[in-house]
Amino acid sequence: MTRIAATKSRFVIVAPREMKRSPREQIIYFLSILFAAGPFVAGLLRAISTGTDLRLLWMAFAAAVGATAVITVTKARGGQSKSVVTLSAAVLAAATLAAGLVGFLLGATAGPGVWMVAVVLGLFLAASSALYSHSRPARSA
Repeated sequence: MTRIAATKSRFVIVAPREMKRSPREQIIYFLSILFAAGPFVAGLLRAISTGTDLRLLWMAFAAAVGATAVITVTKARGGQSKSVVTLSAAVLAAATLAAGLVGFLLGATAGPGVWMVAVVLGLFLAASSALYSHSRPARSA
């Protein structure tokens, strides 16, 4: 948080020391972005290859909305989750349910196939969430 410090003759803006990611944390952060983009890339490839089928893209979008909702609620309830595994499991469940429901709403008829695709989309977003949690710089006291 930026603060203003008063001196004898002028005010000086004092910026906080920024926490920077180490090279290892930057790689993990990049991997989290790749995992989050995976469902959308698969949806775009499916849409391009068929020319008309956008179901996978919509399922990816729904999964991302479900994952974002879980992360937002977790942060609003008390900052960081106590466990990365707990947060990732919640993201997996919400993303899978959202993607599966959208798949059925868009007319998919093969139940097991829809749920398998939804689980894969959820796994990508849960992995992204876990990697992102590990990519944050450690706070120093």
